[in-house]
Amino acid sequence: MIIYTPIDIKCKIPDQDLLIEYVKKNYLDKNIIPNALLCPLVVRKAVTDWRDASQIFTEDKLQDLTDNDPTYYRPGIKELMPELIEILESLPFKQIIGGGLYLQTGPVDAHHDITIDFTYPKSPERYNVLLTPHYDQDSFYIAKEITGEKIYPKILKDYPIYAFNDQKMFHGADPVLENRVIMICAGLIDHEKHENLIERSANKFKEYVIRYED
Repeated sequence: MIIYTPIDIKCKIPDQDLLIEYVKKNYLDKNIIPNALLCPLVVRKAVTDWRDASQIFTEDKLQDLTDNDPTYYRPGIKELMPELIEILESLPFKQIIGGGLYLQTGPVDAHHDITIDFTYPKSPERYNVLLTPHYDQDSFYIAKEITGEKIYPKILKDYPIYAFNDQKMFHGADPVLENRVIMICAGLIDHEKHENLIERSANKFKEYVIRYED
């Protein structure tokens, strides 16, 4: 079972100063994730205040999502940082459900995230993108148990999109790296496109792929 692979998609990254300044000005009013500033960019329902965490995180059942649900982009983000939208739209989703910028301010303990696509149990099923130049520094890690050995995958400068298993594996981030920003990506997976992309990527980046026995 593949639990981590770089993804074979070339992408452009926004200007670093613009990116960091944007997150620090627009992050959520409540600390939803410990030791991180979270700035949502894409959601599945209309929002009047993009800094209001209660509007972003609702009690809607994720398993009730359909291919026809609308996608809402944060006002102005397509014009200000079109690179981020291009990345999201390059991923093998039938529908983009969520996306956001995540600036780490402290160690992030090992955890699972909320499962977005209940119809897809295969691995790896989560996509993230490293947007700041921390490629040669260990931070993001994967662990089989919540207190288990930490494995630090290699994130590539030229291919900063990566996929990992979030259903069977735990993940977190340490140590604190100044102004480290990732983009969290979520959506309903197009199974065929996703599986073809993972196979292609794993073959291309064999030396960086991490596997575990089922």
